[in-house]
Amino acid sequence: MHVRTTVQQRWWSRLRPLGEPEPRARLLVVPHSGGGPNRYLRLLGDLPDDVEILGLTLPGRERRATEPPGATLGEVLDSLGEIGRTGPPALVLGHSLGATLGLHIAHALGEHCVGLIASGQEPRDAVTWLSEHSGDEDLLQLLELGGDMPSVILDVPEWRTSLLGNLRADLRLGRESAERSRGIRIDAPITALCGREDRLVDEDALPGWGAHSAAECEVRVFPGGHFALFDPVNQRQYIEAIERRFAAIAEIAG
Repeated sequence: MHVRTTVQQRWWSRLRPLGEPEPRARLLVVPHSGGGPNRYLRLLGDLPDDVEILGLTLPGRERRATEPPGATLGEVLDSLGEIGRTGPPALVLGHSLGATLGLHIAHALGEHCVGLIASGQEPRDAVTWLSEHSGDEDLLQLLELGGDMPSVILDVPEWRTSLLGNLRADLRLGRESAERSRGIRIDAPITALCGREDRLVDEDALPGWGAHSAAECEVRVFPGGHFALFDPVNQRQYIEAIERRFAAIAEIAG
């Protein structure tokens, strides 16, 4: 009888049980600033059962909420050792900060990576506005521009303090990741996705992701703001963007 081994993971966890047969592909989910991966299952749960979905959890959120926030790019890349750089071909999906981190993860995976989906983020090699040293009001303005933040979270002092702490840690990680992204190129294609009303992203800058790929770069724009990917109206189109990359795997294998 075949027994599948279970890896004890800290940074990465499965967002849904692993189905049968053995997965033909793996989706690595890298969340936005201040967030964790569990919310993304609403978007991705309809993917075929033979796609393994793993989410990155940074310190200070979800199942790691008791840990102090903060991580370096090196720690994030080292965390790939938890899931291995072998196994089924991997597609990286990153949103906002996660897109910048996702570029580095895709690069670290090398030929094992079949693509990067960069959602809600311009290609960046420098900090353009905020940093971890920004004041609370500036951070709150960032949250307001992004939308999608229930006011009750900001009304409770403990929750507000926790959120701003995570956000500062992520801005620090984002600055490091952006500064180290200059000149990085992956051999896999990049798909850049964005909400048409996203107030944090310049739609005209999205083709710049092509500079990070030796393959093709596709840009797609959907209705909605910074978190357009969570709008049920757009779910099917996001799933299709993912499935196209996995279909390319099948064509190569066939």
